[in-house]
Amino acid sequence: MSKAFSFTTEFEHSVDTVHAALTSEDYWKSRSGADADGSSITVSSPAGPGTIRVELTGRMDPAGLPAVVRGILRGPLEMNRADEWSALDGDHAQGAMTGGSSSLPVSIEGRSELRPSASGGSVVEVTGEVAVKIPVVGGQVEGLVVQMVESIVNGDEKELNDWLAAK
Repeated sequence: MSKAFSFTTEFEHSVDTVHAALTSEDYWKSRSGADADGSSITVSSPAGPGTIRVELTGRMDPAGLPAVVRGILRGPLEMNRADEWSALDGDHAQGAMTGGSSSLPVSIEGRSELRPSASGGSVVEVTGEVAVKIPVVGGQVEGLVVQMVESIVNGDEKELNDWLAAK
């Protein structure tokens, strides 16, 4: 079983400006560099100019997680995430997101679309599904993972707005 999610973020900046940031190695490395807890980031452009693939890995302290999750963890909570963005096609760009954990049988798959907003800025819409393969409590954990994805999307929005404001 899986749980669907859909989140929309809006930016006052144009599609071109937001896309340039989303496909900038400097942007990604400024916000998610490797550090002492074993986190890492790899950035590439396998589909050519104007595209990007970002792979992030990191550890999270499970102390703040609900007891149902802490009870099923196999070791420290290690998360991985990959984001991809295509080149602009007119005033739209497509993205893909995958994620998971080596500590839990969880998978996250999503699609993103960057497009103009009615206000003259831009919108990123993220849709996808979370699947947790744990008998009995999997549905509970899926809801928690959807909340985590929402937190990630909101964090991405803040980081991108901060980056764009500094430019």
